[in-house]
Amino acid sequence: MNGRLLSSEGLDFTPQQIRELAAHLTGKNPDSNNLADYLARTAQGPVLEKPKHVFLIVSESYANWPLLDKYKNLHIADGMRSIIGEKDTAYCPAFLPNGGSTVSAVTGIVTGLADANLYLTTMPESFAAPYPTAIAPQMKQLGYDTTMWYAGPATWERIEPFVLAQGFDHFHGKGSMPSESTGSVWGVDDEYLYQAVLEGIEPDKDSFHVILNVSNHSPFNVDLESKGFEAQKVIDGLPDEAKDDAELLNQLGHFWYADREMAKFIKTIKEKYPDSLVLVVGDHAERYNIDKTPSIYERYGVPFIITGRGVTPDLLIPKAAGSQIDIGPTLLEMIAPEGYQYISIGSSLTRQNNMGVNYAVWFTRDYFGEADIYPLQPIAVDPNNPGPPIDVLEMQIYCDTIRSISWWLPKYGFILDEGLMEEKK
Repeated sequence: MNGRLLSSEGLDFTPQQIRELAAHLTGKNPDSNNLADYLARTAQGPVLEKPKHVFLIVSESYANWPLLDKYKNLHIADGMRSIIGEKDTAYCPAFLPNGGSTVSAVTGIVTGLADANLYLTTMPESFAAPYPTAIAPQMKQLGYDTTMWYAGPATWERIEPFVLAQGFDHFHGKGSMPSESTGSVWGVDDEYLYQAVLEGIEPDKDSFHVILNVSNHSPFNVDLESKGFEAQKVIDGLPDEAKDDAELLNQLGHFWYADREMAKFIKTIKEKYPDSLVLVVGDHAERYNIDKTPSIYERYGVPFIITGRGVTPDLLIPKAAGSQIDIGPTLLEMIAPEGYQYISIGSSLTRQNNMGVNYAVWFTRDYFGEADIYPLQPIAVDPNNPGPPIDVLEMQIYCDTIRSISWWLPKYGFILDEGLMEEKK
């Protein structure tokens, strides 16, 4: 591969190009007409004792920038800062959402497919059977009962039928939340969502829970004062030009509330179910920033946090970076037995993954940039201490690869044969 395979305007590729991209992605070269031969992965063996319960929190608009040291005086992310500082926690600060919306995060995490200009929650293929990269069926193979918890209505983006069709055993929307719940048009306040999850855990059953909250979202109408929000503490940490911005303060207060409730839930899980594993990721960023002209790193980045029994701060490789399609393989490589077979486009941050990309941008631990510029133009995360130069061509191929295969799989499945493709059209 010595040049770009795909144009920046669209996904114009052939089966042979897909073969080349898939082979490059996984290091395999089977010369096969079956895409599964390229995407099949073999787990190296667990790095943790198998957890009884696994929780993946997908937190609304939970950007990474409030966790950066330069913003610690705002005190809006103290809860998760405390979790990250614990000895049983690993944290990746170079992580990307699947897209710029919640539904992109849901589809990426549930299916394992990158955003490729397909609206998966409306495609008939999404409801016929789980995609081979979907996380729920692969967790079920490991013995877990699988549940999606969503603070909002089951009708939003067809989320209930979508996740059930993608292999989840159960779905609970706001109709399952405590009767005294308060909230907004989007759903119940986070504390009631977490209460419902805690009440729904069956202690003796191995379980996998994906939890999607909504409070950190407009119309930002959580009663922050009644929740104990100390507005002046945040104001004191703001730059002078922002201290009188009431709208911004209200938004930051909702981040504080989401952060506090998430940290409280995690601490409760650790106390009640110490044999659990909790993963946290923001669904997307891009809502608001203190900096009026934020860098791509601050504007788009979300945190990826893993905490629980057996986790250590060095669980992930030193230069780990990724995106939401890498959550599934990371989880599987942490807990699956040696030799376990799974299908994935993404790669584990415990083994090799040191780059992430979505529809707009790409990240490594040291650099970031726009994904649709050719050639790529890397920008150092820390201009005063840039890391070793990246392989620009390798990153470009990776950008092309995950988007191309993520478009191909929903359209053609594993087929890489021209004749069979004609039959499917």
